[in-house]
Amino acid sequence: MDIPNELWEKDEEKVYQMHADFDEWKRTACEHEEMELADEYLSNISGMGAFRHIVRELGGQDKFPVLTEYLPTANGGVLPNEFAQQALDELLRLEKVQSTEEKIVLIEKSTGSLKASVSSDTYWFFVFTAYNKNTYGIDKEGFFILKNVKEKNEELSYIMFRSNNFIQQTVSKDLYKFIDIPSGESYECTVKLHPHEEEATDDYEFGVQTERVRVANEYEYMIKPLIRLAKASILSGNPIHWT
Repeated sequence: MDIPNELWEKDEEKVYQMHADFDEWKRTACEHEEMELADEYLSNISGMGAFRHIVRELGGQDKFPVLTEYLPTANGGVLPNEFAQQALDELLRLEKVQSTEEKIVLIEKSTGSLKASVSSDTYWFFVFTAYNKNTYGIDKEGFFILKNVKEKNEELSYIMFRSNNFIQQTVSKDLYKFIDIPSGESYECTVKLHPHEEEATDDYEFGVQTERVRVANEYEYMIKPLIRLAKASILSGNPIHWT
């Protein structure tokens, strides 16, 4: 609830009471907690970016105009209620898509845990070190580490390490050496890829491989909650708010 500055200056106590009254009204004005019929976690910005990319690849504006126009690019914004039914129809069509997508995946070999994944026709930066000194990414050529520098007031990035099969070796608590297994070439950096624990004391081997996945299965984690949001919007007559 926005209160004009003039009212704050004129009667601060009244403003606080207005806020209290409004909060009490919100508590009982709707049968749903916090006045939300549906509240779904979708993904981080990278995951949403990947989903928006595949929507474009599958037809974009021609086949999925509402999703193309209204899927969020950042926090904030809405999908208007008048487009909720069309959004639901597009999502239900996506669920039935038989198309496959080629993915590049980075795997930690001892556990088989997935560390990064990206469509083979693009790239993904998924680790940023302090002060953006280094960036870790993955593309169709494999895993890579960039060194970011400023030269003559221009931000430049240089590939310092690239590999499809490498070892992460602990040098110290805050320093790790990445060693390409075929060539022995290496690069030291301050951020580990594995494990999640505070200290990684062992050596860990990583591999980059190509997989072909069914789009509907790969993005089910996004499609299902979006379907629930669209149905809630249709039922309530309210827009979907991206937060």
